[in-house]
Amino acid sequence: MAALVLRPGRTLDGPGLLRHLERLLPHYAVPRVLRLRERLEVTETFKQQKVRLAREGADPEAVPDPLFVLDEASRSYVPLDAELWQRLRAGQLRI
Repeated sequence: MAALVLRPGRTLDGPGLLRHLERLLPHYAVPRVLRLRERLEVTETFKQQKVRLAREGADPEAVPDPLFVLDEASRSYVPLDAELWQRLRAGQLRI
């Protein structure tokens, strides 16, 4: 999972972001889940709060931020909703 902060007024370009990440990262390092944040929270020493974000997970009913999952078939990041989350948890869909 990766947490992103978009510039004001911007929206997520799922296919464009995936193409960009595939040019920069090896296949195994491309994030399968994205979490859009208003801002990244940091500690008193300006370290990112990665552990807390990881602990919260990617359940769309528990996480208030918009979540997106990599859809290999459409070559894009698509919104992660409760139905898609249940399919992932049941093993009916692999990422």
